[in-house]
Amino acid sequence: MIEFDKILHEKIRSYGEETYKKFLCSEIIQKWDKIVDEKSISDKIKPVMIEHGVLFVNVQNSSLKDQLKFFSEEIIEEINENFAENEPLVKEIRIAKGFQVSEVKNENKLQKNPESTIKIEEIELTDAEIKICKEKSAKISDEKLRQTVLETLKTQIRSKKFKMANGWHKCRNCETLCPPEEIFCEVCRISERNLMIEELFEIFFDKPWTKTHDAQKILLKKLPEMRGECSLDVIESARTSLIQKIASKIRFCNEKSPDVEKLVMLEKRLPPEKLTQAIIQRTLIEMQFNFPESAKFQKFNALNRK
Repeated sequence: MIEFDKILHEKIRSYGEETYKKFLCSEIIQKWDKIVDEKSISDKIKPVMIEHGVLFVNVQNSSLKDQLKFFSEEIIEEINENFAENEPLVKEIRIAKGFQVSEVKNENKLQKNPESTIKIEEIELTDAEIKICKEKSAKISDEKLRQTVLETLKTQIRSKKFKMANGWHKCRNCETLCPPEEIFCEVCRISERNLMIEELFEIFFDKPWTKTHDAQKILLKKLPEMRGECSLDVIESARTSLIQKIASKIRFCNEKSPDVEKLVMLEKRLPPEKLTQAIIQRTLIEMQFNFPESAKFQKFNALNRK
């Protein structure tokens, strides 16, 4: 690293670890081509932003997702070896959502957002905001370096004001700004979705015969803010996941076992009073490939004895 870069890093670090971490994340974005040059994907997969240890990238087409999975661990390791110090800057790589890609275009290319009436170049800073930026950069003696830091600080404030002017708001769970149509930032949205799945597990575990539409209504009473995430497909996926979890723990297919009965009720959406021995036996045979090998072996032995 040249002397100028060393001085710049030291000065940015003096503003606090959070500011320095944001600076390092911006460097990762700027130096992406060099980071992944040997992997020949720099022109196909582009970084968008880094939030809470997650690097969001934009890919040209879906076929590149498999290529990204193949290189993800190597990219994360290379980034953290070259940029991180006390803790890793990047822990995971995910595909960016559409609004995230649009956000970067607005900030970097100063393009007009087709859904807004305010452009980023129209955002003006107040005298107080400019004063704060100048005070932070005043400690730097080198003129060129001082101007670089000053413009960086101004850009950060202008970017935040641009988002707020176009209807962006703070995430319900953290300080990250979200577009108008979102309640949570991308990272918190993933966390909230996981909590939603846990709620669905609880609903189905307590009453395995619950119909999909009914489960949706119950969930939305508890988590009304997740209406946009709570599709019928998601609910069915949660039911399937719970079926697989229960099946994986069954070691002996006793038809009177509570786990087996719960499994059949989940699969057939039947309440306990409608379960019969014939239904249970037929369902176990249909689901044989969901069980561990030992359970299959014991199950078939039991059926053969009959």
